[in-house]
Amino acid sequence: MKLKTCLFSIACSSLSALALAAPPASKTVAPGKPAEGTFHRIELGAGPGKALPYTIEVPMGWEAHQVAGYPGLWIGPADAKPPEDPRLIWVRGSMVSLAEPDKVAANIRANDAADPKWSAPRVEVKEIGGVRGVLVQMNTGEGDKARSSLTLKLPLLKVSLDIVASATQAEFPQRLPLYERILLSAQPAASAAAK
Repeated sequence: MKLKTCLFSIACSSLSALALAAPPASKTVAPGKPAEGTFHRIELGAGPGKALPYTIEVPMGWEAHQVAGYPGLWIGPADAKPPEDPRLIWVRGSMVSLAEPDKVAANIRANDAADPKWSAPRVEVKEIGGVRGVLVQMNTGEGDKARSSLTLKLPLLKVSLDIVASATQAEFPQRLPLYERILLSAQPAASAAAK
C-alpha cells in the first residue's frame, strides 16, 4: 500500500511540475518571430529527386528553393532573396569530413586563433538525432560589412552538410533564438535512419 501511495504522490508532483512549466495559452510574440507551434518539418533536398538525409523544422509558410546564380538550397519566406536576407537558411555541401567531429571543432578553434580576420566565439560538438555534428558561430568583416553566422555541420557520406543562418552582427543577437530553434531541430530523415 505504501508503494501505491508513493507512486501516486510522485505522479501528482510530476503533473503539477509540468503544469507549472507549460507555457501560457496565449502569449505575445515579438514582430517577425513565429509563435510556438507554427513550425513544420521539411526534408532537405539538392534538387528534384535528390533528397538529403536530414529534415529541419521551419516556420509555417517558409519554403525551400534553389536560386539561379546561388549554389545550395535556400529556405525562407517566398519574398526573401539570397544571399544576405537574414530570414534565409542556407543549406550547402562542404568538403570537410565529419568522421571525427571533435577534431573538426579543434581545427576550427586553432584556425580562429591563427587568423584575426574572423572569429568563432562558439564551437560545440552536438548530437542531433543520434548523429554527431559541429555547431559554429562565426563573425566576419568589419563596420557595416560585419556579419555573424550560425552553422550546423552534419555528416554526409565522406563530406558534410552545412545548414547556415546569417545576419549583420547588429541584428544577429535578436535572430539567434530562431536560428538555434531551426538548426537544432535537424534530424536524420526517416529513410536515412532506416538504412
